[in-house]
Amino acid sequence: MEKKDRRYMRPPGIPEKLAYFIRYYEASDLSCGMIAIRCRHSGDLEWKELQQFLATKEPKQAAELFYEQSSGRLVILLDDVSLAQTHYTALAIKEYLQSNEQLAEGICVASYPESGDSMEAILWEMTERLYQTAAMPSAIQVVKGHDHKWERRPRLLLVENDPVIQQILSVRLARHGYEIHLAENGMEGKEKVEQVQPDLVITELTLPVMNGYQLIDWLQQQHETTERCKIMVLTDRRLEEDMSQCFRRGVADFLTKPFSPVELDWRIRRLLVS
Repeated sequence: MEKKDRRYMRPPGIPEKLAYFIRYYEASDLSCGMIAIRCRHSGDLEWKELQQFLATKEPKQAAELFYEQSSGRLVILLDDVSLAQTHYTALAIKEYLQSNEQLAEGICVASYPESGDSMEAILWEMTERLYQTAAMPSAIQVVKGHDHKWERRPRLLLVENDPVIQQILSVRLARHGYEIHLAENGMEGKEKVEQVQPDLVITELTLPVMNGYQLIDWLQQQHETTERCKIMVLTDRRLEEDMSQCFRRGVADFLTKPFSPVELDWRIRRLLVS
């Protein structure tokens, strides 16, 4: 079977039980170590043997485990530990999984709030690293807090004909410090690009007058003579062929509706700082 391009692979989301614990930690203002692993289970979907192993380690740590069989992602939350302590625990877990031939494609560690002020955003970044990079099984990646300072406010152009989404995103993104410009169709998007020279264009594919594909092609032609801006697609079109067409046209990221606002925030920041 042909191996799928990693750019087209969408990382797993956040199941309800894990989301509940995320809300608990954030509401309680408690620190939390976070470990995400791609691994193979041995018939024990609750990972009871791993839990027993963790219970024998010093210092004693309360741990919650969440495993998704379809994706092979194991998430471990450690109560009230720092990033350094989380990394130390991850080393022991790595040795345990390797000895049982269960480690698949690496480990990523973080700590809330040390690695960021949103556990959901931290988890998105951890998971993205595991699923979008060719991680070595022996590697432990560490998510540290973002300290990037903008020389000026990044300019974002949102090309979207749904007024509700326009309103919600323009308010949300402006609160994050971005300079927001709006367009309702591809033709208006072209005009705004020439006027404001955005750092990032976020476009729907299904647009009146001039659709998203036509706008993307025009943007790529402009890149031959002007400074390159990045392109993100945010669309209600969910077919894999649409995703493939966008990446072939040079789109930097692709996200479907309905979407997680926290995931969108993280993806935008990742594109702007990379």
